[in-house]
Amino acid sequence: MSERTVLLKRAIGGVWRAFPSIGPRRLILLYHAVGDGEWAIPENEFARQIEWIAKSARPLSLVQALGTDIEKPLEIAVTFDDGYASVFERAKPILKTHAVSATVFVNTALVGSEDRTPSDPSLGHYPGEAFLLWRELDALLDLGWVLGSHGEHHLAHWREGDLVVRHELAESKKKLEAITPGPCNYFAYTWGRHTEHLRKLVADAGYRWGLAGLHGAVRAGSDPYAVPRINIDRTYSFDDFMAILRGDFDYLRFIQSWRGARS
Repeated sequence: MSERTVLLKRAIGGVWRAFPSIGPRRLILLYHAVGDGEWAIPENEFARQIEWIAKSARPLSLVQALGTDIEKPLEIAVTFDDGYASVFERAKPILKTHAVSATVFVNTALVGSEDRTPSDPSLGHYPGEAFLLWRELDALLDLGWVLGSHGEHHLAHWREGDLVVRHELAESKKKLEAITPGPCNYFAYTWGRHTEHLRKLVADAGYRWGLAGLHGAVRAGSDPYAVPRINIDRTYSFDDFMAILRGDFDYLRFIQSWRGARS
């Protein structure tokens, strides 16, 4: 994200802040990679964010975030898409220190047994990353993390034919259910994008929830197959992070919805 874009977001957010508060907030945050990668959030910034969440908000698991009533003024669940190794190597120790669990949505065909699969930016991956191993997913489960599907491969599922999408949904679900104690109920759309037809395919495949990329809080009336998540970009400052948690950037959901309606 360019500095100009961030400056514009801050300016509009300053105006949006003048509107009355909408009360308690339940947020699902979306991360990808943590560390030194070109698009990754620096480890110290991620640690500062998680420390604040642990001390000043109510951290939730994804199961709690989508299955319980809101109890505190600010409740936050942490999720990761794609399944990069830095989630295990960099993010996990920070989250464990602060007793915060998380959810990772993986592309199951890219999870390795012994050797890591390198990322491929031409497929929409973050550059300079590599993917998790199955034994690392086992270790995350032991820590109370939730595993979800991101498909077999990192495809633009909303553009693919039904046969491809059904295979992606079914195979990734089957592989995850081979290591999880129960059904895999959660699917995250690549790039956060979905259509009515794709949402139906996700439901037909047996998932109970579809997580999207629409900026906003989770509400009682949220579509279970279009659950909003807030992307935390590496270019955001800590002040930007706090503004996002307050709701200053909530105007973005209207812009995203308008763009989606025109696409």
